Amino acid sequence: MCYSKEVQLATGATISIVSIFYYFFYSLKYHALEKKWLMPFLQYIILAFLCIGGHQIFEFLSLITQNQIIYKIGLIISILSMYFFLRSLEVILNRNLHSKIALVIIGLVAVHAFLIEMPFGPYSFYVRHNSAFIWASVWMFLFIYFHICAFSGHKLLKDDNSKKAILFYFLAVLDVSFILSVCYTFFGYTKFSVNVCTDSPSIWCTFFVVQIFSLPFFLSTIPRILEVPEKKTIQTLKETLLYFIVSLAILLVLISALPFFKCLSLKFVFP
Repeated sequence: MCYSKEVQLATGATISIVSIFYYFFYSLKYHALEKKWLMPFLQYIILAFLCIGGHQIFEFLSLITQNQIIYKIGLIISILSMYFFLRSLEVILNRNLHSKIALVIIGLVAVHAFLIEMPFGPYSFYVRHNSAFIWASVWMFLFIYFHICAFSGHKLLKDDNSKKAILFYFLAVLDVSFILSVCYTFFGYTKFSVNVCTDSPSIWCTFFVVQIFSLPFFLSTIPRILEVPEKKTIQTLKETLLYFIVSLAILLVLISALPFFKCLSLKFVFP
């Protein structure tokens, strides 16, 4: 049975509605605290969650209408979440990570997406992306870059609790769903004919709903355990270039393993 339309609507609505609730609930709590960084951090986190929730809703609409424009808008909304996650990281590290470069990259992905035909369709409880290789690759590239910047920047935090908060941050906003989706994808590859290339991005976005349950623990705890550096720092362009190269190298290693999983043809990647 295929329940992709219902699941996309349910997960998208859940992520969006609960995220908005969290925003108003924690806004009241954060305004009472004398920490100016809390509200910008909360805003960027909620915007990132709303991007993924919005993506799920657009996938539902895409399946209902079979409209390419709606589908592509949903993809761009999804990847835009990584920009907001980077912005939230800049806030808690009080460090310029050149997140605007991510906007440029996302813009290029959007241009590419609207220049080509992108077949898609329902499968099981998610959407099968038959030609979203570039979008998925850039999503993963920014995901890797985000983690590298965080691991590099956590040395700027003075105490152990603050450094541990960064690891808690990963799990609370992104990594729980990522780990679960990877486990399901590889299990499903052997049991349910899951296609690692075309299915894994949508599986991850669908599983992202679990982050709704981990996020409040983090938002409630972070004011107590994290001390943001007082002095604002800037990640040098040399460091940024190095992190981009490392992120790309890791991405290429991951892509090189894809033929093992008998991925579908990439004939729709380039117009």
